[in-house]
Amino acid sequence: MKSKLLSFVLIALLSVGAINPFNTQQKVDPSSARFLIIGDWGGFASKNQKAVAAAMGKEARRSHDQFVVTVGDNYHGKGIASATDPRWKTEYENIYSDESLQVPWYPTLGNHDYEGSPKAEIGYSKYSKRWKFYSRYYAQEEKIDDSTKILIAHLDTSPFVTEYQQQDEQYHVKGQDTAKQTHWLDSLLSVSQERWVIVVGHHPIYSAAPKHGDTPELKSAILPILERHHVPVYICGHDHVMQHLKDNGMDFFVCGGGAEHRDVNERSDVVYGKGSLGFLSVTAYRDSIDFKMFDENNTLLHETTIRK
Repeated sequence: MKSKLLSFVLIALLSVGAINPFNTQQKVDPSSARFLIIGDWGGFASKNQKAVAAAMGKEARRSHDQFVVTVGDNYHGKGIASATDPRWKTEYENIYSDESLQVPWYPTLGNHDYEGSPKAEIGYSKYSKRWKFYSRYYAQEEKIDDSTKILIAHLDTSPFVTEYQQQDEQYHVKGQDTAKQTHWLDSLLSVSQERWVIVVGHHPIYSAAPKHGDTPELKSAILPILERHHVPVYICGHDHVMQHLKDNGMDFFVCGGGAEHRDVNERSDVVYGKGSLGFLSVTAYRDSIDFKMFDENNTLLHETTIRK
């Protein structure tokens, strides 16, 4: 009875099932979940954005990726105005046009998205077969094998940041209930029975970079929840760098090189860091997850494996 109740609660917390109808002809490894992660990729169709998109297409063809996760700033500048804005075509559809990228995309909101209309980004799901965005924060469940799943929890981190609360005329975050979101996350992780859990958000918990760096509000509100539930991985963007950090047994990845790059800092918790364009390639197995960082030339920058 308890097992049935936990299953019911988890289903209620999950978003619409993440079913992939696009890869039916691809030879996907049945004992793994393969996906790409990109952040800060709203590049106004720039040369850099196009280069990263081309590199993603090559990697997706090689690894037969099943879906794409974004960690925010899907549209830089003032965000996107509406679900029918022509920029959807010129800055998304025409850029990530490789056949291998015609898979479900599961977005996360960033601060620049809040300068525009988050509702417009959610609304685009009605117009696009691959854009799977139904709520500002949500859970995504994916199959690894017949008995193993991975849970990806997408956070909406901008409302936590004090600076944005104080500049609401620019960021429009007031009215978003952060206490409700942290309760949702805690409840989700409490009943989760998946083998693996990854939490993604736009802002870093830890980041060694001179532009932004650590986010104190997330260290206070989110990190204790992740530590309490032994979440092994948090992935973000915001800082336009490619970085892997480790703290208290937890791995943190900054994947903000989708359209431009900045400098990085050296720090004791940094495993790897580079001011580079790029993206993450992730392969989850029953007992391990492989993370690979690639730049815009498909050069492997860094790789690591996390094991159970």
